[in-house]
Amino acid sequence: MNNEIVLPADVVKTGQESKSAARKVTSASKPKPAAKETAPKKVRKAMRKPTKPTVKKAMQRREFPYQRVLKMWRAGKTLETIARAAGRFQKDADDPLRSFRVSLTRFHKGVKLNGRLVKLPYRISRKTLKLATKAGKKAAA
Repeated sequence: MNNEIVLPADVVKTGQESKSAARKVTSASKPKPAAKETAPKKVRKAMRKPTKPTVKKAMQRREFPYQRVLKMWRAGKTLETIARAAGRFQKDADDPLRSFRVSLTRFHKGVKLNGRLVKLPYRISRKTLKLATKAGKKAAA
């Protein structure tokens, strides 16, 4: 005797038809892709190597025009006029003459010009200068 299972002919046919029908349905439900249109290839830029973060260069120190300031000071020009001529007037700042006044303070103490110590003379008396210095020190303490 054979160990094979015998199925009726109508069951075998329907089983085979259902598989092929299922294949047809699944293949019919998927739309076939149309002929691919080749898009123009993008040109790839070369990758840049990562660079170190750039550090902003500090502004270079501009030399203070002591000779010019001294000449204008002796001529009796105003602080603003001298500052504008020396390029030390900062129009957008809260105190446009501050940097110029600091430079004048240094100049009053004395600077070396052509190998000689030159001091900018004060426009006020020594007594007034002494009192102003004293008041400033008292306010700072």
